[in-house]
Amino acid sequence: MYFVYIIETEDETYYTGMTNDVARRFQEHLSGDSKSASYLKMHKPKYVVYMVERKTRGDAMRLEKKLKKDYKFKIECVGPRRDIREVIDSELSYR
Repeated sequence: MYFVYIIETEDETYYTGMTNDVARRFQEHLSGDSKSASYLKMHKPKYVVYMVERKTRGDAMRLEKKLKKDYKFKIECVGPRRDIREVIDSELSYR
């Protein structure tokens, strides 16, 4: 399983990404270490505003590409804000 997600930052910009391990990837984003996305090192992640599961890596990559390319589509996908730390805790509780 793969997940495509949109993170809202403290300065109200959006970052779009994809992962097969939500808790690990979001922890990397929060840490700001070498595995964190460069964009999120400069724009601190705050909320998860979109997250959807895809069965294959290819499907996830196509959706991520569409979200990055089509800003109007991305804004239509933005939903309720969930604190990124709560999402990590929720994902870890499934393990």
